[in-house]
Amino acid sequence: MIRDHSDNLFEQCAWFYAICREYLFRDHTAEITEALFPEDGPLSGTYVLEVGCGPGFYSRRLAQRYPTIRTMGIDMSARLLEWAKVRASNLRLQNCSFREGDAQALPELNAPVDAVICSRLLLIVPDREAVLAEVFRILRPGGRCFFAEPTSAFKTRIPLLGMHLAANIISRSGRWSGKPHKAEVLCHKAFCDLIHTQPWKSVSIQSTTGYQYAVCQKPYAEEDLTLEGVCERVEEHTLKNWSVA
Repeated sequence: MIRDHSDNLFEQCAWFYAICREYLFRDHTAEITEALFPEDGPLSGTYVLEVGCGPGFYSRRLAQRYPTIRTMGIDMSARLLEWAKVRASNLRLQNCSFREGDAQALPELNAPVDAVICSRLLLIVPDREAVLAEVFRILRPGGRCFFAEPTSAFKTRIPLLGMHLAANIISRSGRWSGKPHKAEVLCHKAFCDLIHTQPWKSVSIQSTTGYQYAVCQKPYAEEDLTLEGVCERVEEHTLKNWSVA
C-alpha cells in the first residue's frame, strides 16, 4: 500500500535535511561502535537497525566499516530513503538496505535485531513512548540500542526553520503548512524518564555539550542458557564502562 506523506516536511525538503545530516550534524559513529559492540567489534552477521534513518547516515557508515554485518535503515520519507539507497549503491554496499516504515509502529523483520540506533528522532515524533516500546519489542533478548538527542533548542530549530522556508518557496500556495511544525528538545529529566518507560536490563545515560545519550540493553530470555547467551552476559560490562569523550 502506497502511503501519502506529501504533508511531511522531510518528504518535501528531503534534500535539505540530507545535506544537514551529511555535513552539519555531529557524527556519533565512534560513540555508537563503542557502546553497542564489544572491544573486538561486532560478530559476523550482526543485524543493526537504524530507526528514523533519514538519509541512512549510520546504516551506511557501519556497513562500510564492518563488511560482515548487516544494516537496515527505516524511515517514513520515500525521498530520504531514495537518497540513502543511491549513496549506498555508490559505495557498493551489499550489506546495507532500506525500507519504508513508521518508528511508532515498526514493520516485522525477517531476522532478530541485535542493535538499534535512534539519532535525532525523539524530538520530532508525536508519540515518543511508542518509539521506545517498538525499539524494545524488536530487539532480540540481550540486544542493545543507542539513543542520541540534541539538547540545544536553538541549534535544533535552525535546520527545521530552513526546511520550512524552502518548503514555502517551492509550495504553489506560497505557504506550506505540513508537519512537523516544530522540534521539541527533551530536558535531561524528560529524556531519562522516557528511556525508563521500558523494562531494560541495564541503562547508561551520558551528557556532553549539545547532546545526551542513552545506551540500553534488553533483558535476556529466561530460557537463554546456551553458551552464546552466557558469553553475551560476560560482555555486559562494556555498558557499565561506556563513556562519551
